[in-house]
Amino acid sequence: MHKIFKLFALTLLVISCSEEPVQQKPLTPLVIKTTNGEVRFMVETANTPKELEAGLMKREKLDFNSGMIFNIYPVRPVAMWMKNTKIPLDMLFVGPDASVIMLKENATPMSEELIICREPVRAVIELNAGQINKNAIKVGDKITHAMFKSLLDTSEAPSPAPIAAPAAPENQADAIPVPKLNIEKPTAPANGNGPLPLPASITGAKPTAPANGNGPLPLPASITGAQKAPIEVPKPIPAPIPVPAQ
Repeated sequence: MHKIFKLFALTLLVISCSEEPVQQKPLTPLVIKTTNGEVRFMVETANTPKELEAGLMKREKLDFNSGMIFNIYPVRPVAMWMKNTKIPLDMLFVGPDASVIMLKENATPMSEELIICREPVRAVIELNAGQINKNAIKVGDKITHAMFKSLLDTSEAPSPAPIAAPAAPENQADAIPVPKLNIEKPTAPANGNGPLPLPASITGAKPTAPANGNGPLPLPASITGAQKAPIEVPKPIPAPIPVPAQ
């Protein structure tokens, strides 16, 4: 009986140590500027592919004013999901200018449903479910975090100096006329300057990415607009040279 008890205790020890404990990363301050004032959080930062893949999965709880910010670089459309994530979350998708471009409230724990933002994303912020509603966070609110410090605030940037027009030649008769170029602008997508449409396979099929957490999933290159047809610019036609009289 004593040997059986020791074997049972050893089995419990092996089971308890088989799952690696989730360690919290260092916290950094994050501020959301809303119409009702500033809301402050302390968030973890996911930078590496492994951290982006894991996200907040397997966490049993999240402190009230805590969360995680995902460093999305290069900027691109992204898809998130809640696989292996036990905590209901609010998601904020942030554009390159540090403003909120899309919100997802109360994402369902353990769900594999794709949460897609079709616009270019610079960061994704995950907070406890209910924070968006409690703090009246809306699209257009600005984010302040160390990740965005390198971005230039265009509202405070000085206006560029006007470029002086080239001086006209002294003898107008010697000026060679340059024909105007008829350069057509590229055709905009049907929905204006908004996001590019996603393939039907993205919305209906499960992702094939190796991610097993709730981090961002890579989207096809066709969505990012990386391959664009070059614009052909016609070469200018030189003006005719007058033939001297015989």
